[in-house]
Amino acid sequence: MKKSSALAGKELWGIILLALINLLLFADQNLMAPNLTQIARDLGLSDMERDVKLGGNISLVFFVLGGAVTLVIGYLTDRFSRKKLYTLVVLVGALPCFLTGLARNYNQLFLLRALTGIGIGGVIPLTYSLIGDYFKPGSRPVAVAAVSTAQGLGIVVGQMVAGFVGPELGWRLPFMIVAAPNFVFVVVFWLSFREPMRGVTEESLKELIESGRAYTGKIDFGLYREIFGIKTNVLAFLQGIPGCVPWGVFFIFLNDFFAQDKGLSVEMATLVVMAAGAATLAGILGGGFIGNYLYRKRPRNLALLCALTTTLGVIPTALMLNYPAQPAALAPLFLVALLSGVLIAITGPNIYAMVLNVNLPETRGSIFSIFNLVDALGKGFGPVIISALIVSFGRIRAFNIANLFWLACGLLLFLTVFTFERDEARLKEKLAARAKEMIGGEG
Repeated sequence: MKKSSALAGKELWGIILLALINLLLFADQNLMAPNLTQIARDLGLSDMERDVKLGGNISLVFFVLGGAVTLVIGYLTDRFSRKKLYTLVVLVGALPCFLTGLARNYNQLFLLRALTGIGIGGVIPLTYSLIGDYFKPGSRPVAVAAVSTAQGLGIVVGQMVAGFVGPELGWRLPFMIVAAPNFVFVVVFWLSFREPMRGVTEESLKELIESGRAYTGKIDFGLYREIFGIKTNVLAFLQGIPGCVPWGVFFIFLNDFFAQDKGLSVEMATLVVMAAGAATLAGILGGGFIGNYLYRKRPRNLALLCALTTTLGVIPTALMLNYPAQPAALAPLFLVALLSGVLIAITGPNIYAMVLNVNLPETRGSIFSIFNLVDALGKGFGPVIISALIVSFGRIRAFNIANLFWLACGLLLFLTVFTFERDEARLKEKLAARAKEMIGGEG
């Protein structure tokens, strides 16, 4: 019993470390948003170049290049020590983030943001592969929600640091502030982290692995074909593309939009966006617990939760975007920002849990690298699409069009209601067959 408690303590410490490191890495993701105009002025860019180069092009390279590189990291995740890979990836993310504070022109900024994107993208398949081996299927929505909350909190913290430090001390310092602690945490991680055994949380494998038998599953390129044969995977991939377009408004343009187009101060605009960001944290964490409860009632309820909340999130987001300029009262704006943040965030941890629950342990790093690439395509091309819409229609119409992309996302999520339970049942059959192989039986 003492041994079990000790292991539980080490696993809890491992999750805490993953959450802290993710928080700091994701704090970088939105550091430019509060100070887009200041960065543009400092680098000699026009307002149009601000939206196209800073809001569009850098976002594209940040997410898409990082997503493409993580395909390799995802494959390596399923073959080699995740602890060693994690340490390397964190350093790749933290170092160029720190150096961004020293960028002197647009080209340097572009290069450093691209390198930072590689680190942030690479940590995703590693993190969720580890979560899959720390928690049982019924507990994964909460586990994913905990780490996703740390990621979301990181974005909020980064936005807060940039929004309040940037106007007073310059846009460069926030990059150094959020990067520096991870140089300490990565050392702590290397010295103290305990990597879980693959497959140990699966019901049909747990006793075999704990008794000393080795899990026999190994990633190979043949399994990639099987990944795309799982309908829930394909729908999860597809919903990520339109779903990330309106997130581009939140992450890249919303802070500057409230300051420049709605007449709020940079600080007040930051508070509004922070309110929406704080609400997304509540949506992520609360959504994980709700998803956990609904999954245990019936697995398909998890998919239905994602579909409904994503679709309904369009309404408060539209109200927030179309709130009057230079408002006499800000309370209603904060209210719709809170409601929008809660609804649009619930899907995140639950779709990740669904993906974990339909894929083999030896493919989870690879599946999340593909998931991240598709997500990155949405995040990267989303701001580019929004930039093009701004050129054609102006900011307010462009943002309203972007908001409607969540309807397409909701429709694709609704289709998972009909695929998730079947795909999960097929996985259990495969794991039962794998267990027979491990004990030398037929199958």
